Amino acid sequence: MNKNIGLLLVVPFFPCLVVGQMTITGFSKSQIDSASTAKSISFLSADEKAVITHMNLARMYPKLYAKHVVVKYDEKKLGFAFGPEYAKSKATLVKKLNEMNSLKPLQFDSAMYDIAKCWAIESGKLGKIATGRVNCKGGYSSECCSYGFNKAMDIVMQMLVDYNDPNAGHRNIIFTSYFKMIGVKVAPHKTYKYTCVMDFK
Repeated sequence: MNKNIGLLLVVPFFPCLVVGQMTITGFSKSQIDSASTAKSISFLSADEKAVITHMNLARMYPKLYAKHVVVKYDEKKLGFAFGPEYAKSKATLVKKLNEMNSLKPLQFDSAMYDIAKCWAIESGKLGKIATGRVNCKGGYSSECCSYGFNKAMDIVMQMLVDYNDPNAGHRNIIFTSYFKMIGVKVAPHKTYKYTCVMDFK
């Protein structure tokens, strides 16, 4: 007698999860939860929390982030005319992510947040970029400033691709293993519409 034998195929399930204003796939819920170290901070906006989550996903699961976020990211939707150097910078990011080891997640820090918030608001009102604090103190170890975007994935991709920076300074800051703390603030900007200040320690 012939018997029909049924085979059960177990396929990993990766749900679609909303992080900030973006839906991402390729990560399990537990992976997203482990990266969302600022999810309980009530005074952060959804995208400020998501900036931290995206950075942590890239740090903790670099190969997955390269495959499911960086490669799939469509910069054309931003409406800018990126030159061929952008593609090269993006390719070096993918290479970096595929070669690097996992890092520990960044934790939200209220002192770093206060520093980032002060400069985001001050620079935004004055229309300044990068440097030139007037009333804001320092105290961070490194700082990244994004301009032109208020959505988490666009902010983090701007920093990680690091277009037109041959030294990839912002990318290197985000992937510095001894940084443990971060503060993030998104604010309006007089010149570039939006700024996001990210302070690390």
